[in-house]
Amino acid sequence: MLIVLVLSVVGGLMISTTSTEAIVRTVTSATSSGQLVSRSVTTGIQNSGNSSSTAAPFKLTAPSGNDQMLTALKVGSAATITYQCVAWYYSATERSVRYTTSGAAIPVPSSATLATWTLLSTGVSPLSGTGIFAQQGSKGVTLSFKEDAGKSNAVVFQTSATSRTGLTGNIACF
Repeated sequence: MLIVLVLSVVGGLMISTTSTEAIVRTVTSATSSGQLVSRSVTTGIQNSGNSSSTAAPFKLTAPSGNDQMLTALKVGSAATITYQCVAWYYSATERSVRYTTSGAAIPVPSSATLATWTLLSTGVSPLSGTGIFAQQGSKGVTLSFKEDAGKSNAVVFQTSATSRTGLTGNIACF
């Protein structure tokens, strides 16, 4: 009887530990994915300059339904200043955020083209409303979203970024 009791307790602890480990792994993965999106967007916007075709460092559009596309002119940090167009695409139907760069303007992608963009995260949904990006003044962006964490509560991300370079680039990104 004593052996059966000890084995029952040990078995219960092993099952509990395995379940807890799976939850921790899921939450950690969601946190890492959300941080990747946040870091990508904030770094890109903070290092953005005004596009040659407009006096704005970025453009936020809604290409289809509740999808959003954020395009910016990113200023490089090398000794010689370089410029590059960057874009993030939030797909409401796929609940994903993708990223791409180019030496020229980045048009709204087709679904086939979007599939070639770098996938930053899946399981993304707006914290409120229908989008994850919002314009804040003429040089700032707020980012508010939830990252799905399986059976656990979603991981919430809220941040903002403001263009800090004050430069105007030689590329028309939008």
